[in-house]
Amino acid sequence: MDSTTEPPRALIELEGEYDIARRDELARAFASLGNGPATIDLSRVTYLDSIFMQQLVLLYRRLVEHGVTLKGANENVLKLLRIAGLDQFFHFVE
Repeated sequence: MDSTTEPPRALIELEGEYDIARRDELARAFASLGNGPATIDLSRVTYLDSIFMQQLVLLYRRLVEHGVTLKGANENVLKLLRIAGLDQFFHFVE
């Protein structure tokens, strides 16, 4: 691999509601991403709370040099992420 080739992106597909009851599960999922570029598919996430956002911030801090893309967030999830200001740190794609 030459220096112009980006390493493959790790991918996690999340589903359902994410609140304090799923904090440990989410932390383990994010830890499994390793230390390279990552994509988190939110297309099947129906609800998230501040615990989810806290875990996203921790992930961002760990992978700031590689980047994290949030994919497929529905309108409500996207609105919450934007209100929290997380659109300043993550790349969003449909």
